[in-house]
Amino acid sequence: MDLLRYIENSPSPAWAAENAAQQLLKAGFRDASGGKITAGSDIFFRPHSGMLIAARMPAQLSDKVAAFRIIGAHTDSPHLRLKANAGIKKEDMLTLFVEVYGGALLYSWFDRELGIAGELYYGTAAGIEKKLIRANKALAIVPSLAIHLQRGVNEDGLIPDKAEGLNAILSLGEGSDTFTEWLAAEAGISASSILSYDLSLFDLAKPARGGLNNEFIYAARLDNLVSCHTAISALLSAKNTNAVTIAALFDHEEIGSVSEGGAASGITEAVLAEIAGAFGISGGMFREMLGRSVFLSADMAHGVHPHHAARHDSNATNRPRLGGGVTVKINQNRRYATSAQTEALFNDLCRRHNIRHQLYTHRNDLPCGSTIGPTLSAKIGIATLDVGVAMLGMHSIRETCAHSDLGEYEKFMLAFLTE
Repeated sequence: MDLLRYIENSPSPAWAAENAAQQLLKAGFRDASGGKITAGSDIFFRPHSGMLIAARMPAQLSDKVAAFRIIGAHTDSPHLRLKANAGIKKEDMLTLFVEVYGGALLYSWFDRELGIAGELYYGTAAGIEKKLIRANKALAIVPSLAIHLQRGVNEDGLIPDKAEGLNAILSLGEGSDTFTEWLAAEAGISASSILSYDLSLFDLAKPARGGLNNEFIYAARLDNLVSCHTAISALLSAKNTNAVTIAALFDHEEIGSVSEGGAASGITEAVLAEIAGAFGISGGMFREMLGRSVFLSADMAHGVHPHHAARHDSNATNRPRLGGGVTVKINQNRRYATSAQTEALFNDLCRRHNIRHQLYTHRNDLPCGSTIGPTLSAKIGIATLDVGVAMLGMHSIRETCAHSDLGEYEKFMLAFLTE
């Protein structure tokens, strides 16, 4: 599955993990959930809906050189997520009450054709079941207020009313129960059997190549489905006899990673210990294995904006360009987890494999974002590197990156996994 198709088919974290799982199954990986882990196998786990951990295990490992090479990314993106009992009738229109998930660039969600996707939980005679749904049709819209009713908006700026102004319009003249009835029909179940849902609004505009020379990719959720897709692709190509290679996709990065399926979950350490145990490595040997290991936190980076270059660091060499190759992210307050040790690893890999690369540091007078890197690095005690691809419009409903950077990104990930 190529990147554009992966993004189009992954409008929610659960769909992103599901599509990655299907790609792994097709390549011969085994779903090891509830099963025994054995050396020499290619396996994956789906402990939670938006989470996936996949591993390629050599036939044997020496406890003197054994290590993990792990690439981590996140399946979630900032968006509008439906509240429970979302269907509300207002002014003879059926609206969907939403909650802002993560740091969405809110103005970009207005006047877009929106679909609905995610998970539905329902009751059966056998217990609780769940189903993935994805309605690829123009179901909803968040309409702007006419300029005649807010004359100063172009001068004063748009400040969305988060309590009411972001709720989407679904229908005209229908009752509040209509949304539940539609949801049941979409899933092929009875409305009375619905127990709960985790549903997202998503932009129906398809990912596209664009620009004068077709050099750009325009799409929703580039942050961070680019990294998810590239991590899985690199894992499928990686061969390493001295290390267990892993691609780990986590949920809830955009809201802090503290969840059962986020990077702060204890599941990751438990899985690593179980994998090491398949080679007879435990206790102090396992701690030493972690000490030899490296974690690559893969997430998108802030490319320099041609109209707002002053928002970047004054050192021009620390302003990554679209098309400039793989970007390493460094922050001395460890909002990014790259250390001098792992920066050296990054530069050495790029030098020896002829990979185009660049560097990002954040302005001192602006708060710096973060990634799963510091969270997982602190929890497991593993050397970590924060790397990504430069992009524009981060957290917008439509984001932009350079197509040429994607090949460099996968080339770097493959080098990282195989050495």
